Amino acid sequence: MTKLAKWAVLASATLLSSAALAQTNLMISASLPQVHFWVGQHMDPFADAIEAETNGEIAFTRFYAGELTSVGRELDALQGGTVAVAAPLLAPYHEGTFPLSDVTQLPTIGTNSELMTRAFLKLMDDGTELADGKTFYQYEIEPKEIRAWPVATTAAYAISFAGENPDSVSGLSGKPMRAGSALHTIFLNELGVTPVTMPSSASYEALSRGTVEGTILSIGDWRSYSLQDVLTHTITGVAVGHWGSYLAINNATWEMLTPEQQETWDRVAREIAMQNAAGIDAQDIEVQEEAEGAGSVFTPITEMSQEMQDHIATASTNTWQTWVEQTEAAGHPGRATAKRWAELVVEEGGELPEGVAEFLEL
Repeated sequence: MTKLAKWAVLASATLLSSAALAQTNLMISASLPQVHFWVGQHMDPFADAIEAETNGEIAFTRFYAGELTSVGRELDALQGGTVAVAAPLLAPYHEGTFPLSDVTQLPTIGTNSELMTRAFLKLMDDGTELADGKTFYQYEIEPKEIRAWPVATTAAYAISFAGENPDSVSGLSGKPMRAGSALHTIFLNELGVTPVTMPSSASYEALSRGTVEGTILSIGDWRSYSLQDVLTHTITGVAVGHWGSYLAINNATWEMLTPEQQETWDRVAREIAMQNAAGIDAQDIEVQEEAEGAGSVFTPITEMSQEMQDHIATASTNTWQTWVEQTEAAGHPGRATAKRWAELVVEEGGELPEGVAEFLEL
């Protein structure tokens, strides 16, 4: 073979290789900023690991902070092909579309991100039939024409205020507080405050202006929105659930991957979720220590009046019951989902609010 012919073969192989790489260069998008723990501590490490483990056969073009998709529009972007991967897909902001995913936000006791992420992974893999012969994954994910894995859940959501920490039920009554999901609205209604629904990204301005006087959010999440500058009092020891969301890829892109690439993707997604959970738990402690150093006050629920302790405990239990009833009324298997979730949480070492086990007949 002449040198010219050898060069032609080499050039052709290079072009084919480049074309193959271009086919696996995927657009991955976050509606949140890179400082958020689901982006800088999940999306980026996941993409880095996939690129490294596939030797560049899968590469990503990364978009941050809503450059391609806004909060609550991730599923539209996936189904429409605007993006191949959403990291994260914020399921609770897709009102009515993921009716069972709010289950991770039900109040618990003694839980953190690592515990709840293990339980969430188990729920996604679980073979228990919830309705019409379908498991959680088959009911919640498959009809959307996507494949999904949990990102780490947040740490426990806490009750925080921009102002005085009310130590009486009357002090809570009617207080406007930010709710980020339908389940948060249920809890805040049970608490006797006035829920105001908005994404976390809008919280800083709303709290600064007094549009809302408090929020339900994990402490580690404050850093993403600079809320440590406006939140002054927080009730700790109350796990108002854990926000769960997904790493998702559309089916068309998934089916382009080889079986080996799919296996790598699945393994890495699970590994990064647990790494992310450990980082989230550490960040929750770190942000609280920083906020305390700047003057923010954190009051354990056990140090509050007995009236407030009882009131919050009752609100937590009633939230489970109300969510189940509302989900069932909408035609979805709320009771079966809540029961299976409760079993998995307890299996991983968490506790349920008093009365929940009896209500679910566990």
